[in-house]
Amino acid sequence: MNAPRHLTLRERIYEEIVRLIVSGELPSGVSIDEKELTERLQVSRTPFREAIGTLAKEGLIEIKPYRGFFVRSFTPKEIDDLYDLRKTLECFAVELAVPQMSDRHIAGFERILDEAVAALRRGDMETYGIRDKEFHETIAELSGSAPLIETLARLALQIQICRSIANESRDLAERAAEERDQILQAFRARDITRAKTLMHAHISDVQQAVMARFQRENPAR
Repeated sequence: MNAPRHLTLRERIYEEIVRLIVSGELPSGVSIDEKELTERLQVSRTPFREAIGTLAKEGLIEIKPYRGFFVRSFTPKEIDDLYDLRKTLECFAVELAVPQMSDRHIAGFERILDEAVAALRRGDMETYGIRDKEFHETIAELSGSAPLIETLARLALQIQICRSIANESRDLAERAAEERDQILQAFRARDITRAKTLMHAHISDVQQAVMARFQRENPAR
């Protein structure tokens, strides 16, 4: 096995800012306090600004002249467009990944989804988010398409900014349990068409819930 690559200082700053954004500690639209963050991370302005530049290129940070750095905010149309693009790319990933799935891979998916549903049922949204991310990343990796993997990873980060999981209700947990059983059946049968249909429906459900919550919290937009 190859030894793990050590991250550069800029990469470590980048990873920490992404973590703060995804966790909601730096929510969508908020101004980033450069002085506070550089002191908190114990870094100088130069590598911090290099990391901010990378995040801006990836659509996670907005740089506003004379005003500073802001976590990106989204309009309803941008959110809708992100999810529509994600449906297309994720379904393509499923199409490429299903023929590559071994029984071992499917057992891994079963573990991931079981843990995700269990987290939902106990209201542990952080663990649910981690397992959901692992599920989608594993499918992308099995696709074997480097450009697709890279594009989905970038898209996933943007979606996490505008998404807080819409319903923490038991109803969501039960729907997730039903989806888990259906998609595992499709994987075991190596049924590409069925798996794509289920993936499309799953992302559409989340899209509708996110849009409904966004409209409730931003009625003027």
